[in-house]
Amino acid sequence: MKIAYLGKIQLSDVDLSYLHEVQKLADITYVMEICPRFQKGPAFNIEHIYPKSGVFKAVDIYPDFQKYADFIDIDKFYVVNTCGRFWLLKSFWTHFLLLLFLIKQKFNIIHLVWPPNIYEFILYVLRHKMTLTVHDPFPHSGLDTFIVRMRRKVAFWLIPRFIILNKAQRQEFLDYYHLSDHQVINSKLSCFTYLRTIATVACNINKRYILFAGKISPYKGLDYLLPAMEKVHEQCPDCQLIVAGGGKYHFDICRYQSLDYIDIRNRFIPDEELVTLIKNCDFMVCPYTDATQSGVIMSAFAFSKPVIATNVGGLPEMVRHQQYGMIIKEKDVDALADSIISLWNQPCLVNTYSENIKKDYDTGDLSWETIAKDICAYFSDMTK
Repeated sequence: MKIAYLGKIQLSDVDLSYLHEVQKLADITYVMEICPRFQKGPAFNIEHIYPKSGVFKAVDIYPDFQKYADFIDIDKFYVVNTCGRFWLLKSFWTHFLLLLFLIKQKFNIIHLVWPPNIYEFILYVLRHKMTLTVHDPFPHSGLDTFIVRMRRKVAFWLIPRFIILNKAQRQEFLDYYHLSDHQVINSKLSCFTYLRTIATVACNINKRYILFAGKISPYKGLDYLLPAMEKVHEQCPDCQLIVAGGGKYHFDICRYQSLDYIDIRNRFIPDEELVTLIKNCDFMVCPYTDATQSGVIMSAFAFSKPVIATNVGGLPEMVRHQQYGMIIKEKDVDALADSIISLWNQPCLVNTYSENIKKDYDTGDLSWETIAKDICAYFSDMTK
């Protein structure tokens, strides 16, 4: 059984962590797109795109990718590289080359992780071999554009099989896209183990702090977290918050930038800095107003850091209340402040949550080893 895993740079934290385990069980080739729109992601920060377009072995044109040679099979890592002016038009050609590559290699399974872009539609020639992992059963608020809806509609119409990552939205997903129950299997995310391979940088923070990390978007709930920190500060003046992530804020943050207990780092955060921030924080906060899963939570769990998260989407499945952290009501400043104060003042409870995370996500039912075995068994049944 030969599998082509068509990853995305923006999901490379998931991709590398999954491939680390699944490549021990199956013949899997990893393919990732690189272009001016997609050249920075969780695991990759490409400053200069290779000046030729085509399908290449990854380390042949990006030698820096060799840093993951001990983590995944680097000989089975390819990139679809599109460069220069008019890259969007060139992408139709490079994905035609990808189609030829997939045909030539005679893959049994084409495993997608995102609904194809329009220039990737040519790959639907092989749709009978496709399975799509659905990271977002429904688009996040603020990201539900006409193009996004169209791409999703085409994908859920043409692709025959899907892997969904939370049970909470399964039935709604089936009903909305008119899918049969047998077309969709349940799986889950585990922690982003690739982060453990990243060297840390010097940490110049000499105080305890909590952490919010990730790209800034309206659904991330920062407009509730920042006011909550003002309430936290009244009872816990030593509690610091670091907000690490680039993006445009949809509300005025001027008043919060002047507070000495809130450190807003509004820029791209490289892995080395992110790992350092996670390792040294007390716990993390994900006050999302809507969600499916959260890669930020899986980053926290890679270092056994508890999380305060909201009761939306699949987050309660990931952060089991009072086992790996706390689940609170969404869009509630008081609930958010109370939970931060409670956990901040109970370091023994933080340690208990950390031990639970380590046990269940490293070797238990929530580990990548278990997930990879289940998905490989599913693919094996498909090809019989």
